[in-house]
Amino acid sequence: MPGEVVVRWNPVEDAKYYRIGWLSKADYEAAETADGDWMDAFVSVSVANSGQTSHTVAGLAPGASYWFVVGSSDERYGEPQWSPWSDLLKLPGGPAACAEDRDALASLHAATGGPDWRNSTNWLNPAAPIDEWFGVSTDSDGCVLVLYLDSNDLTGEIPAELADLSRLRSLHLGNNDLAGEIPPELADLDDLRVLSLVENDLSGPIPTELGGMDKLSVLDLDGNELTGLIPTELTDLAELRVLSLNRNMLSGTIPPELGAMTQLTNLELWRNELTGSIPIELTGLVNLRTLDVDENQLTGAIPPELGNLTGLKFLWLRQNQFTGEIPLELTNLNDLVVLGLDGNRLTGRIPLGFGSFAKLEYLYLYDNDLTGAIPPELGNLTELKRLHLQGNRLTGAIPPELGKLSNLENLYLDRNRLTGEIPKELDRLESLERLILDQNMLTGALPVELAHLPELRYLSVNRNMLSGAIPPELGKLTNLEQLRLDNNQFSGPIPPELGDLAKLEQLHLDNNRLSGPIPADLAFLPELALLYLTGNDFSGCIPAELLDIADNDLDELELEACEQNRGL
Repeated sequence: MPGEVVVRWNPVEDAKYYRIGWLSKADYEAAETADGDWMDAFVSVSVANSGQTSHTVAGLAPGASYWFVVGSSDERYGEPQWSPWSDLLKLPGGPAACAEDRDALASLHAATGGPDWRNSTNWLNPAAPIDEWFGVSTDSDGCVLVLYLDSNDLTGEIPAELADLSRLRSLHLGNNDLAGEIPPELADLDDLRVLSLVENDLSGPIPTELGGMDKLSVLDLDGNELTGLIPTELTDLAELRVLSLNRNMLSGTIPPELGAMTQLTNLELWRNELTGSIPIELTGLVNLRTLDVDENQLTGAIPPELGNLTGLKFLWLRQNQFTGEIPLELTNLNDLVVLGLDGNRLTGRIPLGFGSFAKLEYLYLYDNDLTGAIPPELGNLTELKRLHLQGNRLTGAIPPELGKLSNLENLYLDRNRLTGEIPKELDRLESLERLILDQNMLTGALPVELAHLPELRYLSVNRNMLSGAIPPELGKLTNLEQLRLDNNQFSGPIPPELGDLAKLEQLHLDNNRLSGPIPADLAFLPELALLYLTGNDFSGCIPAELLDIADNDLDELELEACEQNRGL
């Protein structure tokens, strides 16, 4: 530690106490200059002899020089038998250790458009210590420990001179407009723990030299234009916890060697151009909490061995080209909060065991080729907020057990082959905001009970075979913004109660068997911007105010506008 020295000695037979003393060169010279007694500045400490042969002296001044001496005696405060003085020892640190820091910061300022930064308070001010420069934190010696200039309008390239900040522990230059390559010289920052260069325009390969940064814990290069392979040298970063290379243009395969990085908690590689399969070796990442390889070009089966990563909370494999069935072994991931498998080519059934995810909040299985029924066991996912099963080939009825998902906010079951009636039990979903059941083969009436969903914003059941009257009770859905009932077999009149939906922006009732007059109540919906009514059998006239709706198909109804309403 800074300001500490371990003093060692040879054991002295029969000694009951040791006295360790020290004197700084500065104090000695000050006493000599003042013709004083240097012994006034001499400091010592007495310790009982318990067989030890060393003692740590703390509280010394980094960068200062000291002499040390050790004595032995029979009494704690007796006059000891002293050893010879040690050679003069200069402690590391002190202001001299930071001599290059100010110049390194000046180089950064010059290279990255410092005069145009959003905030450059005190930068280059010779009267201000650098810990008063915006974004700079220092240690007691004045050496830079943290450089935080996120979102500060930096431009240009990162200067290699930053490597002269010898004690730098955290470097944050994210959300700027930095370009060019990452300087390999940054690998000389031996004390660096965090390197964050997110959301810039950096290009070129990831320097292999970064693999030599022994203390690095976080490497975040998300949101740049980096190219080439993921360097296998990064696997030498034994202390690395977070490796985030998202949203770049990296290519090649995921290095199997990453599986040896047992300290990793986050492996984030999404939205690159990675190919090949998921290496089985990744199952060696025993501390992993997040695995995210979304939006690449990965192929092959999902390894069942991922089920061994029992600490996983977030598993994102979406938008790739994975094939085969969903491994039942994934149900071993008891701590899982998010499971994203959408946008692949997965086949087979949804495993019944998926109902055992006690902590799962988000389940994304959409846009695959999954078949079979929706497992009623999914109703056991009491923490679930989003269930997205759309765009598969699922068959059978919607399980009424889904009504037990009291925390559910989004239920997407559209673009499947579901049959039967919409379960009235869905009215228990008091947190539901989106109910999307489009493009199935659902029959029967629209349940009146859906009016019990206080948070519902989007209700879409278009392109089914639903029939019967539109429930007037839907007018109680005061938060509804979109209502899509088109392309079904609904009959009867449009309920005037729909005019109570004050937040409604879109109303799709086209291509049904509706009849009767168009309610004038719809004309007073303040947010209505889209109204589709064609393909029905309405009579009477069109309330003239409806003609002012930005997007409507009223001119196709072959009905006249109601004269008595004109000009109102």
